[in-house]
Amino acid sequence: MDLMNGQSSNVNIAAIASEKSSSSESLSDKGSAELKKSFDAVVFDVLKVTPEEYAGQITLMDVPVFKAIQPEELASCGWNKKEKYSSAPNAVAFTRRFNHVSFWVVREILHAQTLKIRAEVLSHYIKTAKKLYELNNLHALMAVVSGLQSAPIFRLTKTWALLSRKDKATFEKLEYVMSKEDNYKRLRDYISSLKMTPCIPYLVLSREQAWAALAGKFLGSWSLD
Repeated sequence: MDLMNGQSSNVNIAAIASEKSSSSESLSDKGSAELKKSFDAVVFDVLKVTPEEYAGQITLMDVPVFKAIQPEELASCGWNKKEKYSSAPNAVAFTRRFNHVSFWVVREILHAQTLKIRAEVLSHYIKTAKKLYELNNLHALMAVVSGLQSAPIFRLTKTWALLSRKDKATFEKLEYVMSKEDNYKRLRDYISSLKMTPCIPYLVLSREQAWAALAGKFLGSWSLD
């Protein structure tokens, strides 16, 4: 009888331990799922951050990279050469910033789970591009516009159809200014009109204009207020 009770007791203890373990794992899994859900919603929802904040932070990140470019990197157009990483490391870093922003725009739009959200994200980036234009961060502006003009985004006809008339007009205006037509004539004219206004130029334009900006003709005291 004692033996049977002992066996029964052991079985019950084992069952309880197993149930507790299972319950603990279940709670742990649930907690991890909730944490992941919360993390994703807060950190990776691009709509949580305003276009003004995006434009301001992108510009704050671009300024030191642009200012690090040395005159000889521009004089030699070193970023276009085979040994670009040694002859123009800062210009290459600035180009890398361009690619990061452009790919980020494409990725976030394509990651949207529904057509409605995708259109909202697209609209959000058009507004961000407008703010970059107002800040005269033309390098980042071109990065965003390039992302929006890329084949994966350009082909989203249903998404573009959901944009408001205002967003479409804004994007058309930005496309017009950043057009490659006549070797970026409109953009070059716009930069020339800025005079002493702070500006981060689109580096590919010409080494003369990039050099002028680097020398302080455009890049002055920046205010992101």
